[in-house]
Amino acid sequence: MHLNIKNRLGETDNVLYIMCLVALGMGIAAVLLYYCTGINVLNVGYPCLFNKLTHLCCPGCGGTRSFRALLRGDILTCLYDYPPLLYGVIVYVIFMVRCTLYVLFGVKKSKNGAVVKYLWVLVALMVLQWIVKLVAQIFFDYYWFA
Repeated sequence: MHLNIKNRLGETDNVLYIMCLVALGMGIAAVLLYYCTGINVLNVGYPCLFNKLTHLCCPGCGGTRSFRALLRGDILTCLYDYPPLLYGVIVYVIFMVRCTLYVLFGVKKSKNGAVVKYLWVLVALMVLQWIVKLVAQIFFDYYWFA
C-alpha cells in the first residue's frame, strides 16, 4: 500500500504534517537515547545568548522547564514556566491525529491551512507571556526564574 501524503493533504498541511512527523521522530530518538544510554537531552545546559547580552528574559525563557514539568505531569508548573507550551502541545496532538486519520482512512479533517490560525494564536501567546515577564522583571525587579 503506497500513501501519497502530498496528494491527500493540502500544501500547507502537508508541510506542517511532515515537520510534525520529524519533531515526533526527534522526540522518539531522545527517549530511546535516554533509555539506552542514560543521556537526557533536556539536561544539556547551554547559556541563553539573548539573556547574556541583554540581561532580560528571552521570548522562549522557561520553555525547557515547562516541558520538564509537563513530562512530570505538573500542569500548574508547566503553565507558570511557559504558558504557550501546553497550548502548543494540545494543538500538535489534535493536528497530528486529524491528519493521520485523514491520510490513512480519509476521515474528514479541517480545510487546508486551518491550523495556521492556531499557530498565530501560539505566537500571540508567546509574545504576551514575554511582555508579562519583561514587565515583571523591569518594573518590579521580579525575575521569573530566579
